[in-house]
Amino acid sequence: MKHKISTLCLVLIFAVTTYGQQVTVDLPASTLMPHYRLSVAYNTTTILVFPANVCPIDRGARDILAVKQPGVDNVLKLKASRRNFSPTNLHVFTADGRIYAFDVTYTDSLAATYNLTSLTASKDTSVISPVATLTNQIMNEDQMKEIITGLHDSTKRRSIIKIRHERMTMSLEDIGQKDALLFFRLKLQNRSNLPYYVNFLRCYTRDRQKARRTSIQEKELTLMYQDSITIIPGHGCQTAVIALPIFTLAGGKEGIIEACERNGGRSLVLHIHNRVLLRARSL
Repeated sequence: MKHKISTLCLVLIFAVTTYGQQVTVDLPASTLMPHYRLSVAYNTTTILVFPANVCPIDRGARDILAVKQPGVDNVLKLKASRRNFSPTNLHVFTADGRIYAFDVTYTDSLAATYNLTSLTASKDTSVISPVATLTNQIMNEDQMKEIITGLHDSTKRRSIIKIRHERMTMSLEDIGQKDALLFFRLKLQNRSNLPYYVNFLRCYTRDRQKARRTSIQEKELTLMYQDSITIIPGHGCQTAVIALPIFTLAGGKEGIIEACERNGGRSLVLHIHNRVLLRARSL
C-alpha cells in the first residue's frame, strides 16, 4: 500500500512540474534593431546630431555623461565620467518617434562628431531606426518663451538655497510650476579673477543616505529647457532658467542640480529637498 502511495505521489509531482514549465523561444532575428558602435573620451566631447529633437536618454551606466546642447535640441553631447569604463549601452529617443541604440566603449583618442540625419535618408531600410509612440510636448514654443521671459524679469531675487565652492556660488532664486513642468531660476556668481567656463548642467535624483558598502541609486532628470550659458567672467554673474518634468522626492531621496566646469574642478552641486519643491509657485 505504501509503495502504491509513493508511486502516485511521484506521478503527480512529475505531472505538475511538466505542466508548469514554460516553453521559451528566441526572438526572431527580424526584430533586432541596429546598434551603432560609439566611443567616448574623458577629455574631449563626442557630438551626435539627430534629425529631430532629443527626448529622454537611457544610459546603461553612470560612466557616460549625456546632455543636450542648450538652444539646439537635436544635438547631444557625450563624455566619459571616468576613464577606462566597461562597455555599456545608450538609447536615445527623438521627437519624431525614433530610437537610436549605441554600444559605447571608452577611448583615449580625440572624440568625433556624427551627423545622424543621414541615417533617415539612407536607402537601406535596415539601418533606419524604429519608430516609437511618444507623448506630445506639454506646451508650445511661444508659451515656453513667455514663461522663461517672466522668470528672468521677476523681481524675486532671494536665494532659496545656495552652494559655495572655490569662490563660486550657485543659488536657486525661484521655482515655479506650469502644466507638467517645474521651472528653476539659478544664479551663478564668480568671485574669483578666473572665468568659469560652463561645460554642462546635469539634473538627477539620488539616495540622500550614503551608507558604507552600499550603492547609490541615481535617476537622471531630462532637461526640457535650458538657457545657454557658456561663461561666467571673473567677478561676474549669470542667471539661467531650466525646466524639468514635475517630480517629488520620496523619503531618503534628494534632487541634484550640478554645474560642471570645462577643463576644471569647480563643480557646483545644489542639493534640493522635497520641502523646496513644494514651495513652487504657480506660473
